[in-house]
Amino acid sequence: MLEDKQILKRLQKGDKDALRLLYEKYADILVSVAVALVRDVQAAEDCLHDAFVDFATGVPTLRIHSNLRSYLISCVANRARDLLRKRARSANVDLEQIELAAKTDEPCSRLIGDEGARQVYDALGQLPYEQREVFILHVQADMTFQQIAEQVDASINTVQSRYRYGIEKLRSFLNTECENE
Repeated sequence: MLEDKQILKRLQKGDKDALRLLYEKYADILVSVAVALVRDVQAAEDCLHDAFVDFATGVPTLRIHSNLRSYLISCVANRARDLLRKRARSANVDLEQIELAAKTDEPCSRLIGDEGARQVYDALGQLPYEQREVFILHVQADMTFQQIAEQVDASINTVQSRYRYGIEKLRSFLNTECENE
């Protein structure tokens, strides 16, 4: 991504417009990844903004080993994970209970137009966080399993297993829902 490298160089030289360009270029994919992970539009937007503030303040010492898009997705996914952990600690319940209780369809109903997409979205919300994270990063953010493994600090085999188990659970959830209709 030559364009990203040029924008990043402009940003490192103090060009404030460069940050706006990056935000405009990646905000949609970043917020959609965050929404899929935290299942709350406003919290997802907060994750995005926090990640960009951290990114902007760290630009002078920034060393990106992958492409900028993957780096920003990783930053937002980390923020989402931190938010879920913080919620779990403050409520003194474990992370899976929060994820299962976080069925806040109302804010997301504007984002999901048809019934099939809503069913998939609901099924994704039923996955354990680790499986949902791998699924979203692979399918929606278009990251490779190797990139995801580096992002979540797990082996590539673990990441592939989480993806496979997530797919199996999604099929099961969706088949059960179809049978109930």
